[in-house]
Amino acid sequence: MRGLHVATQRKRLPPLNTIAAFEASARLMSFTRAAEELHLSQGAVSRQIQVLEERMGVPLFNRRHKEIQLTRAGLIFQQAIAQSLNSIRRAVTMIETLDTSTVTIAASNAMASFWLMPAIIDFRSQYPDIDIRVLASNSPVDPWQEPVDLAIRYGDGHWPNLTKVKLFEEEIFPVCAASYQREHNIESIQDLLKCELIELDSGISEFNSWDVWFERTGFQPGVLHKNITVSNYDLVYRAACSGKGVALAWAYGIPHDARETLLVRPLDISIKTGLFEYIIYAENEELSAPARTFLEWLIDFAKRSLWT
Repeated sequence: MRGLHVATQRKRLPPLNTIAAFEASARLMSFTRAAEELHLSQGAVSRQIQVLEERMGVPLFNRRHKEIQLTRAGLIFQQAIAQSLNSIRRAVTMIETLDTSTVTIAASNAMASFWLMPAIIDFRSQYPDIDIRVLASNSPVDPWQEPVDLAIRYGDGHWPNLTKVKLFEEEIFPVCAASYQREHNIESIQDLLKCELIELDSGISEFNSWDVWFERTGFQPGVLHKNITVSNYDLVYRAACSGKGVALAWAYGIPHDARETLLVRPLDISIKTGLFEYIIYAENEELSAPARTFLEWLIDFAKRSLWT
């Protein structure tokens, strides 16, 4: 009986040519224009739609003089087909890159700019035959849904159906220009209250905030006066390098060539948030040889790149 049930379910799938006729007609809202796109006669498209409606037992279009409109059932079917076509397009894109030397990795804008790009430059000097494509986005990227081999994601690691590799734990500390440290004689956490504080207001993490940072250190500063508030980490970095004040930085978020030259750590005080940056990829999916090489290299690079 189980085999009979499966066969019945398969039989209920409408003929693919009727689905193609429906998709074109629903997208173009015209049987005539659908026929032109499919290189069929208008009558042939109308018949295919009729066969589909008879097969499904409901009308999919309301037919009016020289125009058509989707019924409720037609709208449901159109949405399902659109989702299926998007999945097919993503699959085609991923399949086309399976046997190439290109590795695609996704990361947040700040991570891509301040950590990943220096890593890629170093990697390419050793592996010039492996091309790296970066997808920079502050929206979390799902390797199951997007055509990426790897992604760097920030958080607690509680994400199903993904393989997760820890890169580094989040550690945050103050930084400023060396000249600013000398001018303000920063020797204790209390001295920060006399400084211009540069605040990152990105909405990505609560730990961007000076209020939260002071709280996590156990220091009670009272009301803070933040002189500069910006919306992305690049502006924070530029303001700090220009001697405009003290900023919060991440142990992996300052380029090597800026450490102790453009920026210094005025205090040996930091907090660890318990959150991590992970490299993730689709669980049970076999990585290509170039992607595996790049992954292993990034793990090693992460160990060498923290500002401690």
